[in-house]
Amino acid sequence: MVEDRLEREDKPLLYMHNLGIVNVKRAKKIEELASILSIGIEELKRLLGHNEAQGYIESTVVENGEKAYYLSPKGIVKVCSCFS
Repeated sequence: MVEDRLEREDKPLLYMHNLGIVNVKRAKKIEELASILSIGIEELKRLLGHNEAQGYIESTVVENGEKAYYLSPKGIVKVCSCFS
């Protein structure tokens, strides 16, 4: 199973890919992602920060100045490489 081959830091990438959160129009706020992924907000912030620093996730600012996250092209390639 693909999920078994991923590190904990990479699992949000897989879920974002599977849910189609792959561009700025489909970006999700951290609360939405935490709910979808069934993970605590603080832990998710850490994971997203790590992946954003690596270039796998990008963010945008939405209403109320909140950040919303989506999978970058580099993140898409990383996830897809797990399938081969």
